Amino acid sequence: MGIFEEGRTDCVKELLKPAERVLKDGLDISREKFEKRAKLWEQIDENYDRYKDGECGEFLKDLDDHFRSKFEGARAILAWSFRKNGEDYPPAKNAYTQEELEALERVLRYNVFEIYTKEDVMKKIMHRDTNVMALLRDYYHGLDRWMDGVLNDPEIALALRHFLKSKWELYKGKVNEAIAEATLRFDWFRDALTHVEEEERAIERTYQRKIERKEEEIEELRRTMEEMLRQFEREREEIVKRVSSAKEEEIERLRREKEELQKRFEEEKQRLIEEISRMKDEEAQRKLQEELKRVEEEMKAQIDEMEESLRRKELELRQKELELKKKEMELKRKEDEVSERIKKVMELAGKVEKGSRFVKRDEARILEMNFVGRMKSKFKGDVKLLGRTFKVDGIEEKPTADKSAYAGKLSERDLKNVPDNRVVEVHLKEKKLIGKKEELKVKALFYGRPDRYAEVGFDTDPLELADINALLVDAREEAKNGRVVLLVASPTGFERRIANYVNSQDFHRNFTSENVSLALLDLESGELIYNPHDEYAKAFEPMLRLERDEELMARVKDFLEDKIKVRGYVRLEDALENFAEDVVKRAFHELVREKGYITKFIEGVGYVLVKEGLL
Repeated sequence: MGIFEEGRTDCVKELLKPAERVLKDGLDISREKFEKRAKLWEQIDENYDRYKDGECGEFLKDLDDHFRSKFEGARAILAWSFRKNGEDYPPAKNAYTQEELEALERVLRYNVFEIYTKEDVMKKIMHRDTNVMALLRDYYHGLDRWMDGVLNDPEIALALRHFLKSKWELYKGKVNEAIAEATLRFDWFRDALTHVEEEERAIERTYQRKIERKEEEIEELRRTMEEMLRQFEREREEIVKRVSSAKEEEIERLRREKEELQKRFEEEKQRLIEEISRMKDEEAQRKLQEELKRVEEEMKAQIDEMEESLRRKELELRQKELELKKKEMELKRKEDEVSERIKKVMELAGKVEKGSRFVKRDEARILEMNFVGRMKSKFKGDVKLLGRTFKVDGIEEKPTADKSAYAGKLSERDLKNVPDNRVVEVHLKEKKLIGKKEELKVKALFYGRPDRYAEVGFDTDPLELADINALLVDAREEAKNGRVVLLVASPTGFERRIANYVNSQDFHRNFTSENVSLALLDLESGELIYNPHDEYAKAFEPMLRLERDEELMARVKDFLEDKIKVRGYVRLEDALENFAEDVVKRAFHELVREKGYITKFIEGVGYVLVKEGLL
């Protein structure tokens, strides 16, 4: 088996279904009936054995570790559930040690950081939520060091350690961010993590100081009430605004948000009542209670207004129901057409990341010409690399794609717009007076799929590992005569597993020894991929990196996110009225990396950026 060949991911996906079911529920799986969990254990155990027996073929080590960790994590969660519920289930009884299950439970307790936004966590900390503060204190007092010991313990199953490591790295990043943010916002927070009793004494001292400064304390509490009222008003306006464009299925969610807003007000009001009650000055108490009553009445009026908005919206939606039913058949037909379009796109895109890009024929041609021109301009005169000076001993530009098959099928203009997959070959020779002079062959290649651009006019798929594999095979042959630096630029980017492989130690050992260095450039997103241990590939980073306007990019991303907040997605065309297409597409890709959004091309709809779960 070749170094790039893998097993069948569709086979693994099917085997992992029961495990994914358990992983999605996490510790909440303990609430399922015993019989259901026992059945899941049997399915996962059987599927794990089938996977280990090679039913789905062989995978690269990183991918194999990932799949095994999912099976092992799901089994461990089920074993934990049987032990937690005091249930006797022999197959799971001795599958894991107490230490392993304790580590699993301590890690998965932090899963609240998957559902809370940063502002949610800040509000929990502000109100000193018992659960969140307990998690932060546990982490602060050495849980991370304890987890390091667990992850390095050879007595714990390796696949389970992989699972725990992936989860823990996800959570601890958010925990560290929460602690850092809270430390800046709340001057009491650091003490709250270290000394609970000391915090309570500090609060008591604060109350004493407030008693001594009665007028200042009254004014501070009044400001708190006013800020609470302003915050309530802002959130109320947002809910009312969303009500105006809400669909029927969103009304209940908005009503829950209204109830949550009301609940937070009641909690804050109770906190203020308790704080006012600690005051010894009865006149100050009376004034503040009157002020709080006024705020409460105003908020209740706003709550009534929200409820009225929801009621009117429900009535409006019911009135439209008859009209919608009349259009149901037509909508069904159109939905079937859209579904068919999506199906065709998915068939073209295949699995995993297919269909996540959209680059038209003329755009690809422009990207190619810009890349070739930029590369040729970088190799004029002497070149500084690795602290040394190289002389350009020769430079040649040539096409690598044969477009003759489309000569009679496309117009002359369209044929000229199909990319040639041009390569700029540069021979560099080290300049020095004595000693052996190193020679490098640099191949800067624009690599797209000319057949796609010729036949359908666009491409929607990132390059696959097999594409890079083929280029590396050729580069290894050329490298027999000296080092080859292969710079590959793709208009549609690269699938994620390429980056995982190129960044691996195996890749560095294999190709450094073969005198091959590789750097990959995503021409739309500007992302650069190369092995960080390869000094040759790293030296070419400045030549490849695309320039970007940070202020403009921030404006574009703000625009896109505002659109997504309203309807859950944004089309490329929606932004082209305000910004250039190449900037918008790069913003799409950056938001995919930063926020977990999804890009998709859908025939009849266009190229869209979507909030995960909508498609």
